[in-house]
Amino acid sequence: MASHNDQRAFNTIFDYYWDELYHLAIAKTKCPDLAQDLAQEVFINLWKYRKTIKIKATFSAYLATMLKYGFFKQLAKQGKESANGDFLAEPYHEENGFSIMEFNELYDKISEITTSLPPRCKAIFEMNSFQQMSVEEIATSFKISTSTVRNQLARAREVFREQLAEDVSMIALLTIFFH
Repeated sequence: MASHNDQRAFNTIFDYYWDELYHLAIAKTKCPDLAQDLAQEVFINLWKYRKTIKIKATFSAYLATMLKYGFFKQLAKQGKESANGDFLAEPYHEENGFSIMEFNELYDKISEITTSLPPRCKAIFEMNSFQQMSVEEIATSFKISTSTVRNQLARAREVFREQLAEDVSMIALLTIFFH
């Protein structure tokens, strides 16, 4: 897609990943309008920056990371909630603060740290953080106890904290990013 500016390839990607991304956005925002805006922005930025994007994990995980980053930027921009608890739906745009360089830096750091995790810890962390699987779902998938899953997630978070100890802003971002 990147080297040929292939609109058909992009359309195929859009069709394949739209539902997954939209449902992930709904799970995060609880607001259909904001979820749609965030998912659309992911695809807009994917097309816009297709020549500079570096994907180090699965494409699905990369899109999920872009979505979470967009959600975080939306939260930081708005900093307030409506009376019913839903975040006000106003799409973010590059000129309103989205920086593909910031995203790539965050994505690179997440990928680097995730890769350093022990295999089972890494798998559990990815299932929880990128696939939005619950502790119970992960426990069932691995046929292990929920406390083991929680321990592995705590271990992964500790590795992130240790590796990011110098970068307070990155710690704050990741704390929100991975709830």
